[in-house]
Amino acid sequence: MDQGVAAVLAALIAVAGVALGLFGARWQTRGMQEQANAAIEAARAQGRDQNAQWRRTVRRDVWVEYLGAVDKFRLSAGAVAEQIADEDLPEAELALEETNSHYARTTDAYRKIELEGPEDIVSKGYALQGSMVNTIFEPEQALIAARSMRVLKEAGEREEREVPSSQHRPIADILTSLHELMAMDSQNPDRTEYGLQLGCQIISLGLLSASDAGALILTYSQRLSLSEALERFPHGRWLRFHEVRTNFVHAARSHLDGAI
Repeated sequence: MDQGVAAVLAALIAVAGVALGLFGARWQTRGMQEQANAAIEAARAQGRDQNAQWRRTVRRDVWVEYLGAVDKFRLSAGAVAEQIADEDLPEAELALEETNSHYARTTDAYRKIELEGPEDIVSKGYALQGSMVNTIFEPEQALIAARSMRVLKEAGEREEREVPSSQHRPIADILTSLHELMAMDSQNPDRTEYGLQLGCQIISLGLLSASDAGALILTYSQRLSLSEALERFPHGRWLRFHEVRTNFVHAARSHLDGAI
């Protein structure tokens, strides 16, 4: 081999060595970049998991606070009903004020749910807020009805003293009709019409205002018959409230378990 060929071969070998060196360096750099990207993605995934865990913890605390306020509201509303049943109207009024305060606290707690989400829990909470509005409406009307019933009973006692038994006693008839209305099954199609007619009779006699008579008829027409009360035991008229509350709890529990 002459010196020219040897020089060419040496040059080619040198070029190939440089190329291989560059290729190896590029491959090594690429591998290091892939490792770095994998490490970054792993760190991001860990960060997402930690953030998700933190969000679940925050949401859980918000939901627990909300349910605590809801349960205090329910107990207070139940106390109103008990005081009305005992005909202790001054205590019922105080309990109703407390119930309104507890509802205001549930509203404040619900605003946190609106901020924290998720939407499924927000919608369940919205339904529960609506149920509480209906729940508080009932004792409010029942309290008005209790006062109105006291007025009717006092008027009936005067009628009994002043009107001979041989004559017509319209107030006595109204009191009897009210008890008949309360005894009717809630599914009876005649119950609404019967209540409307009775309300008109009360108003026409000038015994109560239209709003007070309406509250009285509404309360008596919505009371459960004995068979219905036993069927819905232990929640009775609060059945819908408990159903909506249970829906909220189940949705929250599913979210914490990662199902939603």
